[in-house]
Amino acid sequence: MIGQKTILCTAIAALTTLTFAATTAPPPGPTAVAAARFLEQAAFGPTASSVAEVQALGFSAWIDAQMALPSSQWSVIPDPSVNTAGNTSLRPAQDAFFTNAVNGKDQLRQRVAFALAQIWVISGVKLAPEAIVPYLRLLQKDAFTTYDQLMYDVTLSPAMGHYLDMVNNNKPTPGHGANENYAREVLQLFTIGLVELDSSGRPILKNGVPIPSYTQDNIEGFARTFTGWTYAPKPGANSRFGNPSNWTAPMVAFQANHDTGAKALLNGYTLPAGQTADTDLKDALHNIFTNSNVGPFICRELIQRLVTSNPSPAYVNRIVTVFNNSAQRGDLKNVIKAILLDTEARKGDDGSENIATKLREPVLNIAAMLRGLGATVVSPNSMTTYASRLGQTIYYPPTVFDYFLPGYNINITSTQTYNAPEFQLLGEATAMGAADFANTVAYQAPTGVTVNLTPYINPLGAKPAATDITKMVESLDVALMGGRMGTIMRDTIVTAASKQTTPKAMVQTAVYLICSSWNYQIER
Repeated sequence: MIGQKTILCTAIAALTTLTFAATTAPPPGPTAVAAARFLEQAAFGPTASSVAEVQALGFSAWIDAQMALPSSQWSVIPDPSVNTAGNTSLRPAQDAFFTNAVNGKDQLRQRVAFALAQIWVISGVKLAPEAIVPYLRLLQKDAFTTYDQLMYDVTLSPAMGHYLDMVNNNKPTPGHGANENYAREVLQLFTIGLVELDSSGRPILKNGVPIPSYTQDNIEGFARTFTGWTYAPKPGANSRFGNPSNWTAPMVAFQANHDTGAKALLNGYTLPAGQTADTDLKDALHNIFTNSNVGPFICRELIQRLVTSNPSPAYVNRIVTVFNNSAQRGDLKNVIKAILLDTEARKGDDGSENIATKLREPVLNIAAMLRGLGATVVSPNSMTTYASRLGQTIYYPPTVFDYFLPGYNINITSTQTYNAPEFQLLGEATAMGAADFANTVAYQAPTGVTVNLTPYINPLGAKPAATDITKMVESLDVALMGGRMGTIMRDTIVTAASKQTTPKAMVQTAVYLICSSWNYQIER
């Protein structure tokens, strides 16, 4: 079996020594290569029709059109947001995720919502199935709103309230303080991070040491602020503090259970005493949102989830400028558009080498492969099983830190590291799992998935010539790699395919070798 060190070295080499096929002079609109690469960042991968659409509209107009589309519906039976008899599994929601990711029209909204779910983390590890889908619908709804609106809506989400213990967080009593869980994570993971940052996302140092962005006193102040909230009452029921769980409506406040004392927050600000729970909440979230760390901390993480693991400080700075200077600060429409259209994101659209790279995380690897092959996914399906083998069980991140840490680094040399969060999932078992999934797609199709290789098989004829096999591989190169396959890789795959005895086996061999290669698994 291939050793983990060999796997890492091979992948790092692919990140740092990429080669590309030559391209012709670009037409007035985006080339097919550019459109495919753009869709790896703005969607769950390119398809023939989506590449044509981007070429026809251009990047900016395509983004605008996508932002105007309604959310894909979670067409699952039973609806996971309804606690019906026998509804004890998240599997219907997981199946629906892959159906929407592969076949949904609102690709950008779904991709951004997935990115936000990796920042504002909840998990089936702690939550019942009926809690998850309303939260996901919230993220889809707020994908293109403002970041402060997202902060408010998520804070009052019953799913988040249960996951991080804000629901039924009572005011302090002798011997019992307010629960600090949400207060700590909303600062550390969802908004400002652990240390003060400059506008390029770099730590600000004092005497060579990073400056903490908040203190324990701040955590205690926010914890007391987030008291007095419980589940909304069920329709027709009397409301009380400690209402039974209700996942379909925002939490409600009970003033008698809210701490009305003064509270020390960020930036030297103190919440005045005597305010209502709702006023305290809004003022506290505004206090966080106006902190200078929010822009660089969140913009960098969104860049990581959409474009590149290791964005340059200049890239981060340009997006932070958009975040801060939009007519409505934190306008996610403007931020997402700026991330996708930035020069660093678009470098490489002409087929040249670039630094905007990242390893496809398992869910994106699966969805992109199926979309590239024009597959159809229905519910139920086995995609969650395969994603789990690759280390990423959808809607089951192991901790509030998600599946991998945004700051996870790999060693390129003894003195140089590369920020590459997705590599935290990489090991011998997951590397083999990725190859096994490529094999399944090529040779038998997973449960719930239809892959039609006929468009690549039929043109070969009964006894294909070498030129026919080369054209077949080039067609798959366009479908799966956006036409960026290097000459050595193409020649190797053509040779391997030529050794097969039937046209179908030739195509299957080519699909497997492409999809199991590092050149495919690294977005570039």
